[in-house]
Amino acid sequence: MAIQTILVINKSGGLVYQRDFSASAPRLSSNEYLVLAGTLQGVVAIASQITPKSLQITRKTGSKSGSDANHSSQLVPYVGALGSSAVPAQELGSFMGPDYFNEAFTSWNTTGLKHVTTDQNSLFLYQTLTGVKFVAVSSQSATSTMAVSIAENLLRKAYCLYVDYVMKNPFYEPEMPIKCELFDKRLGELVAQL
Repeated sequence: MAIQTILVINKSGGLVYQRDFSASAPRLSSNEYLVLAGTLQGVVAIASQITPKSLQITRKTGSKSGSDANHSSQLVPYVGALGSSAVPAQELGSFMGPDYFNEAFTSWNTTGLKHVTTDQNSLFLYQTLTGVKFVAVSSQSATSTMAVSIAENLLRKAYCLYVDYVMKNPFYEPEMPIKCELFDKRLGELVAQL
């Protein structure tokens, strides 16, 4: 899976970061990226309204950690490095970056929208608890559950980089465009390893 672009959209739907990784891919103008970010914000809002309550993640109040059955239904499987014999490396590529996660994690995406597939591209969406959305645009039309898990794992790692290099930066103002060279560099390294 080749990542063409990564976008970061703030909780109000504004585009705060955009980076193209593929030199051969057709480039959009900055105005088209702003329209894309606003459109995705609207689609996520609509999807959250039409997602059935049975599919939305709900936590029981009053208990410390909830029941085990409720907790296991919220877990998304961990997808580690893909060089194993269970998954052929030729088809999906290899992701050998530093691994921040060693087990399944709780999925916070309550909107029901994780990816959008077209004839030419796939958009993968990862929404954080704070409402910040990370979007990866892939050059392949990927519809498998494994591709979605790989992309979600990549976007979670991009979120960790965002927290480490952007949110901990004393000169960064929230909701403003991200201008952080270390974040740019580390994100480029992360995508290059995919």
